[in-house]
Amino acid sequence: MAPESTKDLRGTVQRFKDARGRMYWRARITLPDGERVWLKPRFDKKERAQEYADEKAREAEKRGITATPAPTPATAPGESCDAWHGRYLAYCRERGIVTTGDKGYRWGKWISPTIGAKTMADVTKEDAETIRDALDAAILDGRLSAKTAQNAWGELTVSFGEACSSKRKDLRARTDNPCLGVQPPETGTSRSKVYPYPSELRAVASCIGDQIPLAWRQIHVIAAYTYLRPGELWVLEWSDVDLDDEKIHVTKAWDFKNKRVKGTKTHETREVPIEANLLALLKAMHAAAGGKGLVVPALAQADDHDLGVTTREHFEAAGCKRPRLVKNTKTERHVVFRSWRDAGITWAIVRGDDVIKVQRRAGHKLIATTQRYIVEAENRGATFGVPFGPLPASLLEASKDSSKSLGVNLQAAVIPDESSCERRDLNPHESDLART
Repeated sequence: MAPESTKDLRGTVQRFKDARGRMYWRARITLPDGERVWLKPRFDKKERAQEYADEKAREAEKRGITATPAPTPATAPGESCDAWHGRYLAYCRERGIVTTGDKGYRWGKWISPTIGAKTMADVTKEDAETIRDALDAAILDGRLSAKTAQNAWGELTVSFGEACSSKRKDLRARTDNPCLGVQPPETGTSRSKVYPYPSELRAVASCIGDQIPLAWRQIHVIAAYTYLRPGELWVLEWSDVDLDDEKIHVTKAWDFKNKRVKGTKTHETREVPIEANLLALLKAMHAAAGGKGLVVPALAQADDHDLGVTTREHFEAAGCKRPRLVKNTKTERHVVFRSWRDAGITWAIVRGDDVIKVQRRAGHKLIATTQRYIVEAENRGATFGVPFGPLPASLLEASKDSSKSLGVNLQAAVIPDESSCERRDLNPHESDLART
């Protein structure tokens, strides 16, 4: 028997990278009806993926397999917008889109109340305007940020774009797009962020007692001195920290919405030099942890929705009363846990670090993003303090016994503690770190 011809094979392969940076291959085939579909298995070798793709392509052609179910929405009147969107999300998952959870939430929260029960064919331009007006109202009364409103509006427009001309024929439910010609929601103005001063970090880090646990004082210091994104610090492991080379390797982050580990925001790994005054603390913590596990496990055990509240409570406990820390209006945002990242980047600019180096360490894709912090650096006040200064000795007390075996001179990188933070206001005239 002659070998089967391969001229009509329509199997292809493509390389991907998982959240841990490992490469793998996936197969894709074209079905007889023209539909392109991904196959589920993952392969570590390109050759095996190609063999699988070819095999499944021949099988689909031989059996006449198609991806288009019947009946289609065009011949199934009565399918609601919610039902259609559910099938659209299933299609997105098949394509490997990881934001389907966000898409479903936006639809359910902002779109479904208006058109969810309607059929796709019955949605009008006036319905789109009603949804837009609801988003504008939510922006105006502070229930929704302009950026989130734009994302919700995008879900509406993309969905009806798919309903008109999707590659999946069964998703084509109408010939016109009711969103065309409708003005989008207001873009609004970005709320200015606040960043803590070095002197305020010292107050928080020096607050011994029960008001701010030692683990949280360590978290705040590491967050500021490394200016990692919260998700990156959340899953930072001791295997990522090179104490000998004095660098932190940032390779992954925590996806708070989908509750899983993912790649970094820019999908690139980077190295962050360890500040000299942070090194002793990390060595002591490393010894206490035996060099295994998460660097700050207390952070991963916290409720991410409460991080901002917890951070502000710690500032209050430390006597930090700068009004801007708690001011929360339509134009200004109060301090949140991520403010430590903004602080560290700003401190680096104040110290005079090269902007290109700061960009690389911060993991900014665009230099323009880093340059925004130059403006913030110019707004520092008299109570600013010294960027990345010496740390309080109390941060090391839980690891002193372990640190002795490392031969680390802890006192060289610390300053004496305050006896307590209770009833103590942050006063620039009482601090040796008051002015730059």
